Amino acid sequence: MDGTTEPIIAVLGHPIAGNPSQLAIERAFEAMKLDWRVMSFDVTPENLPVALHGLEVLGVRGILLSKNLIREAAQWAAGHLPDQSGPAVLDCFYRDPIARSGLQGTASQNSGLLGFDAESQWISAQIHAHLSAKQDDSAVSAWVIGEIGRDLDSLFPEPYRELLKQSLLEPDTASIPEADVVLIGELDADAVALEIEDASAACPSSLLIDLSGNEAVAEALDDFEATVINIDQRRVGMICQCIEKWVGKPAPEEIVIDAIEEYMAV
Repeated sequence: MDGTTEPIIAVLGHPIAGNPSQLAIERAFEAMKLDWRVMSFDVTPENLPVALHGLEVLGVRGILLSKNLIREAAQWAAGHLPDQSGPAVLDCFYRDPIARSGLQGTASQNSGLLGFDAESQWISAQIHAHLSAKQDDSAVSAWVIGEIGRDLDSLFPEPYRELLKQSLLEPDTASIPEADVVLIGELDADAVALEIEDASAACPSSLLIDLSGNEAVAEALDDFEATVINIDQRRVGMICQCIEKWVGKPAPEEIVIDAIEEYMAV
């Protein structure tokens, strides 16, 4: 088995303490009857390139990265791609089930260790499902509050991508109430109350996606009538996306949710 007794998944973070990902992945593997192993490592951003190379050499089946390592991972991967391209955020690596010469990702199949933006792909799928449920999906719109720090092409799904991006280029005073999708990014502490008050204008049929990681924002969004995707849902979605890439079949979402809730309650 590629030099290991069982397939191994590595969870990297700094700090790694308090990260529920290992428990969630282990519970998912148990439910899927997979005899895989999960190991967590505290890796600083400056040591990430060495860690990624070492894990590839050791033959791990996949890697999950915490939020504070995802941009360094993208920079490292970009330096190893022939065309120096790729997403700006990478939170997951996986090994191609056929070509086991190296860890493979969605960016390319020409290099050993490449990345996969699991969280953005999951968010994109939620946006697609939301917009597909509209009776008239020929006119869709989006609104952005704060700095999202992500590539819109990775978040906005086809066939709605260009329509959503175009709506951001031509905003008007009615855009928030009429927006189908509202992305909430990083906000200045002094601006949170004002910006969230603006977001409250979104209609109940809107999909609000909290990318801020701000507790004040999360608490304010709890009172909204619109559908909200919060940081906990994003974490679950990212882990499930990674597991599906690693093993080739869907992960049990409820098992992942229960494991994270159990870990955070301790």
